Amino acid sequence: MQKKIPVNSIMRGAEILRCLSEGVDRLSDISQRTLMSKSTVHRLLKSLIVTGLASQNEVTHRYCLGPLVHRLASQPTIAHQYLIASAYEEMRQLMLATRETINLNIPIGTERMCLEEVESPENIKCVSGKGSIAPIYSGSAGKMLLAELDPEQLEIILKNVRFIAIQKNTITNKKDLLLELERVKANGYATSISERIADAASISVPIRNYLCPVALSIMGTENRFRDKMLDFLEDLKKSAARISHKFALRP
Repeated sequence: MQKKIPVNSIMRGAEILRCLSEGVDRLSDISQRTLMSKSTVHRLLKSLIVTGLASQNEVTHRYCLGPLVHRLASQPTIAHQYLIASAYEEMRQLMLATRETINLNIPIGTERMCLEEVESPENIKCVSGKGSIAPIYSGSAGKMLLAELDPEQLEIILKNVRFIAIQKNTITNKKDLLLELERVKANGYATSISERIADAASISVPIRNYLCPVALSIMGTENRFRDKMLDFLEDLKKSAARISHKFALRP
């Protein structure tokens, strides 16, 4: 029983943090949502506040996510270490099979970030750069991430996107982007040619069961990779499925 108490506390604390992330910020509402007593919620909130995971407004007495959560969120490569570790070997195997660059992207507001990258061994190659940021409407990874959002989330992002022609094939308006996203949803993958990087071609599929949309991509030079992108689609999907399965098994 002594070993179960800390685990239960962590799980209950996680439920409270989930409530705060969804805007449920009053003690009584959190208690109702989590099916925990007010005294238990209050005790756990006090612990979360001490650790910096939660905070309380002294005037309204409502709760919110704390400074530690925001600090972790501002350093995605640290916050998503489990995702990177779960995906890395699959990425490495894909690189060996395709001899092209493999990367992992997540959304950050109206942009996307390359969390991890395994570079092609070829002398002439395309790379994004680990930690690099790009507009979310550009490239196959960005389109794949947008296609994974629910309609409300997508609408919020598109209201705040400022379309700019980065390369010759960049999508530069909402109407065309929405049509492209419908094709991505129907196909289960996204492709791009010179949308974000000149003379680059890429193909992306989703990783699922994670806390946010994730895109797994293969990227190569247009001359070398354009005509054989779809040849590697099944391998890419299988890798993404194996990574997704790891998250499905996670408690």
